[in-house]
Formats: sequence, structure tokens, C-alpha cells
Amino acid sequence: MAELVLTKLGEAVVSHAVQRVSELLIHEATSLITVKDDVERLQAELRRMQCFLKDADRKQEQDERVRNWIAEVRDVAYDVEDVVETFIIKVDSSFIKVIHLRRIRNRISFIQARIKDIFESRLNYGIEFAGREQGSSFPEAEQQRNSRRSCPYDDDDDDDDDGVISLERCVTALEAQLLKEEDRVCVVSIVGMGGLGKTTLAKKVFNHRKVRQHFDCFVWVFVSQQYVPKDVLCEILVQVKGIQSHCAGGNSEKSRQRRDLLEETNSEKSILQKFEEHELINLIKDELEKKRYLVVLDDIWRIDAWNRIKGAFLKGKKGSKVVFTTRIKEVAFSADPYVAPIEPPFLTLEESWELLRRKAFPRDIFGERGCPPNYEKLGKEMIKKCGGLPLAIVVLGGLLRTKNLLDGWKKVERDVSLHFNNFKSQQQYGVEEILALSYHDLPYYLKPCFLYLGGFPEDWEIPSRKLIRLWIAEGFIPTPRTGEMDETMEDIAEQYLQELIDRCMLQVGKRDHTGAGVKTCRMHDLMRDFCVSKVREENFFEIIEQHQMNMANPGSSVQGLASTRSRRIAVYLDRDRDLDRGAPWPWMDQVCPHLRSLLCFDVGDFFLPLSNKNFRLVRVLELWFVRPSDKFEVPGEIGNLIHLRYLGFRGAGMSTYLPRSIGKLRNLHTLDLRENYITSLPKAISRLTRLRHLLLPSHWVDDSTIFKCSKCHFRMDNLRNIETLKYIVDETLIRYDAVSKLTNLRKLGICFQSDKEVRTVLESFTPAQLGRLRSLTMIMQPKDHSFPSLKLLSGCHALSKLSLYGKLPEDSYGTLRFLPVSLTKLVLARSEIKRDPMTVLEKLPDLRFLQLGKQSYVGNEMVCSADGFPRLETLQLFSLSQVEQSWRVAKGALPSLKRLDIKWIPKLRTIPEDLKFFAKIRELNITREHSSFKDDEAEQGKDPPETSERPHTYWQSHIESSERGEATRLWSRANPSRINT
Repeated sequence: MAELVLTKLGEAVVSHAVQRVSELLIHEATSLITVKDDVERLQAELRRMQCFLKDADRKQEQDERVRNWIAEVRDVAYDVEDVVETFIIKVDSSFIKVIHLRRIRNRISFIQARIKDIFESRLNYGIEFAGREQGSSFPEAEQQRNSRRSCPYDDDDDDDDDGVISLERCVTALEAQLLKEEDRVCVVSIVGMGGLGKTTLAKKVFNHRKVRQHFDCFVWVFVSQQYVPKDVLCEILVQVKGIQSHCAGGNSEKSRQRRDLLEETNSEKSILQKFEEHELINLIKDELEKKRYLVVLDDIWRIDAWNRIKGAFLKGKKGSKVVFTTRIKEVAFSADPYVAPIEPPFLTLEESWELLRRKAFPRDIFGERGCPPNYEKLGKEMIKKCGGLPLAIVVLGGLLRTKNLLDGWKKVERDVSLHFNNFKSQQQYGVEEILALSYHDLPYYLKPCFLYLGGFPEDWEIPSRKLIRLWIAEGFIPTPRTGEMDETMEDIAEQYLQELIDRCMLQVGKRDHTGAGVKTCRMHDLMRDFCVSKVREENFFEIIEQHQMNMANPGSSVQGLASTRSRRIAVYLDRDRDLDRGAPWPWMDQVCPHLRSLLCFDVGDFFLPLSNKNFRLVRVLELWFVRPSDKFEVPGEIGNLIHLRYLGFRGAGMSTYLPRSIGKLRNLHTLDLRENYITSLPKAISRLTRLRHLLLPSHWVDDSTIFKCSKCHFRMDNLRNIETLKYIVDETLIRYDAVSKLTNLRKLGICFQSDKEVRTVLESFTPAQLGRLRSLTMIMQPKDHSFPSLKLLSGCHALSKLSLYGKLPEDSYGTLRFLPVSLTKLVLARSEIKRDPMTVLEKLPDLRFLQLGKQSYVGNEMVCSADGFPRLETLQLFSLSQVEQSWRVAKGALPSLKRLDIKWIPKLRTIPEDLKFFAKIRELNITREHSSFKDDEAEQGKDPPETSERPHTYWQSHIESSERGEATRLWSRANPSRINT
């Protein structure tokens, strides 16, 4: 299917090349002065080439010569970028010599001759002018933005319910197997091809009420083809010991109740890595021996994966179970020949249509009339090609969702028929063809964004904010149009991300506090396989796994890198294999000379050979640390990478200095130094004038009471493009009146050394600046200092997230009234509010998330009145030592509450009775220091009243006792005001 998708990628490449050359002509005017006319001619030729790519798109399916022509256009666009950026390096590194000018001009002349030959050859293929807009480096930008802003359907469906059709019988069968009281530990397998719903089925039963009541230990681990036994064992052990929560779907999210133990968790994982496999197996076996456990091993491909770890599951309380999901029947039968595998069925035609209708029309826009017959007829013709495979139908529905009119459906139906006629193989039940069709239908600006996802490892939870910054650094996101001052590149990138999700090409991992924003995302394994195949066909990414790094191996694919045109490399490290992490990697010398991006995952002690000439054009350098390194440091040669736009070392644990040469990175957009221990930052950062996101080293110490920030010696007033700034000491903002000059600031985290500096900083903001702030975190370092009146924040009309760590003024109750009504998330800690804050906070109309943290409230009574907190979904009450059992919730309060977390409130003995009337609440998490909650046997077993809105809602209680060191999760329909412990 590569020929079907090449054009729009070529179109994106040429558009990016035009934009890049435009930027260089503006920002590097001095460097390019001697060749300015030559470069402008190259830019004009590329723009002219763009005008013919659309017509080539229409002709490529029938003519292989057209496809080759498109590939030539793409390659010459890459060459234009290379020659201009290489010349800038020459100018930057030394006095420009005549020989350099001669070489660059010869190179430009050669490229111009190639462009002329390519342009003239189009006539042989009948490629004509397509009437495209020449004045924009991103053609059709306005039309595409309008289509994104007016997406015809808003999906309010629960993400977890997507694609759950016709699983009732399988759910019943799997539940029955799991609830059997058998003396031995049984292995229950779910078998079927990719995309059939195996993981969906396992997830559904994993969270089932009866299953939650039956077992007392739950583990979910993703295995995959490239599994590492030691990693799997470590993950199981960490979950068994209760350090991490065990959410549905196996994402193993860090427990929100124990965020303060995150460093200890990472440290423990590092310690566990030092054990041998057999030692880890024995540790797990000892932990599980007296538990009735349910362990889900998702996506097992080979029986040896089970054989390597099965010794950990030889013992357990009666009824313990292990569940597999696998595509291979042999794996299922070999693991436990006495238990028949469960095989989810393919969907019937009617079930397929129901699923397609849900995805294409998330809301029933046709009302009681139902879907018009002409839509239904076309839809049922298309789903016949999907063979009843849920994934294919979901992706097809995502594609149809973008088509507003019947004509759009007709075009998709024609394309489906054409693709299936051209590719007769039905071995994948249509899924490959549907995935290819959905990819082909992507607008050109989404092509590279989608392909970029192929660089991430399998089953990787991708932070959306990081992904957006990487897309921007790669040049995939256009600059907002003139006049749209409030729209940023990040806003446009978020729209791109949402469009990929709407098209079902990307899945939501976790949502933010509002339930609407995307916090993390991930790809279905089949979608990722398809994406990786396209990535390799297009030389978009080169993926290197650790076993390929042995250059002595003559068959290593790494040896061929130098001869490829690959511009991006993703490296997947493997903690279970031997590697001298303190030495340079041997493949570095073989890396292709066109390298633009290097993503390294699971980095440990790593030496960066930045003197290597192959790094000179790099724009993105992201090292993804899963645990701190003892040896990592940033070499002085970092300053040689003058084209660098994104530099990320988060989690490296560096305590050394940052080299002054970092000031040479004048193109840098993002510098991410979070979770490091660098004590001071050099003055040279002042020269990074294009920096948009500055994320500085910081960390809590002394039981989360002291917040440490790096000392900043640079001039903040020079960084006038900054949008995100976290976390910085107040004096850095006060010097040189820096605050008033940061006119683009959207997100700010600041650590204050005294109360008077708060007023100085806040009063320095202009009304326009305050109106642009979306997120603000303020930390008062000295415990005996207080924040001034919050009236200074009343002008923050766009402020969505506010976190305040420190004492509020004496009249704290009154000052809360000045909180912006736009707030959706509010965190208070160490505030020492003496009067019940609920009576003020409950009036915030859009508040979705409220955390009253340690000593935020020192009174003993809390009341949530009727109609209070109309939109609040998550309420967290932590370490409120004085609050007693007199917390009252009136009927009608908190109507939208879905989650309640109560942590370490020793005097609170009962949860308000009226919580039982809350139809929407799903999760109740209680962590306690002492056995203070009442246990009323007479009340146990009572059902909350059924409601027509959600008749089958169950309470999820996560009750932890630090006193006993136990953690259990109970699902019941009991009155939540009486807790089983």
C-alpha cells in the first residue's frame, strides 16, 4: 500500500522544506547573506513543485512512474534542507572561506538542475497544475483549521466502552473460569487474531464486580514479542507488593494515592534489576503464596515467555488464576492443556453495523428517525470487507466520522472497493486494507504526525505534551496565522492530536482532570505494526534495538545506516542485555549523515559522542530515562548542535553542572531538565532567545515540605518567547523587570523566598499577560511567610489550573473569593485556612478537580451545601489533621462527582451518608493511618438506590492501611459510608 500514501507525505516534506528555508532566510539572514539569492531561488522552485503534487496524487495509483516522480520530489526537498543547514554550520564554526562559498553555490546549482529535470519530467506523466495556493507554506491551512474546529460530532462516549460488542458470552465464560475454586493455579487463555478484542475482554472481566470481590491481589503486565523476562518479573513484583495501582487495561499507572513514593518506586525497580531471574521468581512466589491472585499477562507470543517465569506461580491460595491473551493457539494449549481457551467471535453483519454506527456517529444525530437507509446501505457494504474484525470496523468508523455528507461516504466506499480489488489477500480479514485506507485519507499535515508515533516502543504510554513539543521541533506544526494572537502552535498540535484520536488511529491512554484533555496516548498493536511498516518504507524512522548494536555481527542492520536517507533514529535499550553504558555505542559511527532526530528509550548510564560529525544537523535529542543515572552528564560539545530545537534529559538524575556551551543552541525551543539535581544554571541560557518551554531542575525534599530549585544566573528578560516556565526562583523573574517582558507566558511555576516578592512579581504582570496565563503554580518556601491577597489573580480570566503551596493571608476565607471563575483545577497545600473553605470553593462554576492537601485547612468542620460544586468530578482530601466526623454533604451537592480520595485524615470516622445517593461516583479511595472508620455489620451489604441514568454502577473502594502495610481493592454495592477493612 506504500504507493497509495506516498504523495501526501511528499507534500508534507516539501511544505516543511519551504517553511524551513523561509525560517532560515529570516533568522539566519546574516549567515546566508552571501548566498541569499541562491537560497531564495531554491525556495521558489520548491513552491512551484508543490502546485503539482495534488494532481500527482490522483494519478499515482495507476502509474508507477508518478510514484517514482513523487519520491524524487521528496528527496530533493530533503537535499535543500541539508545544503542550507550545512552551510550555516560552516559559517557558525569558522570564518567563511571562499572555498566554502564555491562549494555551497555548486551544490545549489546541482540541486536547481535536479529540480528543473524533475519539473520537466512531469509533462511525460501528464501531471498538471492543481490550482494550489502558492502564498502559503502550509496550503489549505484555513480550510483544514475550519474543518478541525467544526468537527461534526463530539464524542462523549466512555473510552473504555469503545468496540465492546458481542462479548457477553465470552465475559460469562471467562468469569466462570476465574471464579472456579480449584486447588491448583490454572492458566486461562484468550486466543484470537490481532484486533479481535482479546484485551478488551480481559479488561472487562478484570474490572468485574464479582472478580474484584473474589481475588485479593491483582496484576496486569504487558508482555509483547520483544519481552524481557527480568522486566516482566520486576513489574509483577512491584505490583504484587502494592507500590503501584493495578488499573484496568494493564497500564500500571502510578498510584495517585502514593505520588510521594515515586522516587522510592523507581529506586526499588533499579534494585530489583540487580537480582537474577531465579531470585525474582522466588521473591514473587513468596509474596503470592498466601494470596488468592489474578495475574493477567497481555499479548504473549511464545511459550518460552511463560516457561521462563511460570515458576513464580506454582503456589497460591485456592482459586488463584493466570490469564493469557495471545494470538497463538499453541501457546494457550501448552500453558495449560486442561483449560479450554476462550476465543472471542467475529462480529455478525448486524453487530458490525452497530459498532460502525457508534463510531461514525458518536451521538445519534439522526434522532428517533435512525440512520438514513442510504448511509446504512453504504455502511453495510463496507463492513463486509472487514470480516467482522472489531479493530477494522472501529478504524473505518473513525474515517467515516470525518465525512460530513453522503458524498463523502460514497467516496470512501469506492476507495474501499478499489483497495480490496487491488489487494485480494483476505488473510488479515480486511484490517490491513482498512488501516491503509485510513492512512491514505489523512490530510497531508497529519501524515508525518502519525508516522512519528512509529518511533515509540510497543505499548508505550506517550505523554501528549511531550509529543506535541516533539512535533513542533520536527517542523510538523505551522505557525499560527497573523492576527490569531491567542492561538499557539501547541493549540494547533492539540487539534492534530485530537483528529488522530477521532479517526481511531490513536487511543487515549489517560485524560486530564477535566476528562476532555488528553494526558497520554497509545497505539493499538496492529495499528503500530502498520505504522512501523510505513515508517520503514518511507525511511521516516530507523528503529534500532539493542541486539542490533553488536557491530561485530556482519548481519547487523545497523551497518547499513550510513547508506540510507533515514533522518530519524529511535533506539530501544534493553536492561536485560549486557551493554557498557558508560562507553559510546559502536553504531554511532555508522549513523546516517542526514540524522535530524535521536530518541533513546530506557536510558541508563549513557555517553553522548556529540563530537561525531553525524550529529551536526540534529534537531531533536530526547533521552528517556526510566531511572536516574550515576554517570550521565551533558558534554561540552552540546554547543555544536546549533540546529537543535528540542533537548530533553528528564529523569537523568544529573547533579553536575550544565556546560556554558548550551548558550550556542540559538534555535532551541524546548529544554527539559526536570528530575535532575543541578544546583545552578549558567548565564549562557540567556542567549536561547527562541526558547518556548523551559522546564528546570526541581524536587521536593524533607517529606515534601521543602521545594528545591536550581539557582539561575541567566537573564530571564532575554527569553521573550517563553510560553512554559517551570520552576524558577522569584529573584530571576524580578531582575531586569523580566516579568513584564515575558508577553507569551502561558504556564508558570515559581518558588518564592519571601512574601513581598509575590506582590512584586504579580504586580509586574500587565493585564494582557494575566489574561493569557492558563496554569500557575506558586510555592512559598519559608513556612512563616504568607501569600498576599489573591485579589491580584482576579485578572487571570483564562487561568484554568492553580496550585498554591504555602500559607494564605489571615483573612484566607475572604481572599478565596478572588479566585478566577475560570478555574477547572485547584490545589491547595499548607494554606492553614481556619474557616471552612468549601462554602467559597463550591461556587466556582467550572471547577472539575479540587485537592485540599497537607494542612490546607486546619478547622474541624466541612460542609458541602446543596447545588455546591456543580461540575466537580474529583475531590481529594489529604492530611487534614483537624477535620472530624462532622463533614456534611447536603443532598444535591457534588452532582458530578466521580472520584473521592481521602488520605490520612485520622479524626474522620465516617463518610457522609448522602454520598450513597450519588449516581455518578465510580471510585472511592481511602488511605488511613489508624483503624478509625466504623465497621457497622448491620449496614454492610446495603445497595445504593438504582437510577435510570446508571443502573449498573458499582462502588470501587481502595482501602489502604499504613499501620498494617496492607492494600486491598473491593468492589461492592454496599453503602460506601461503611467500609469493609
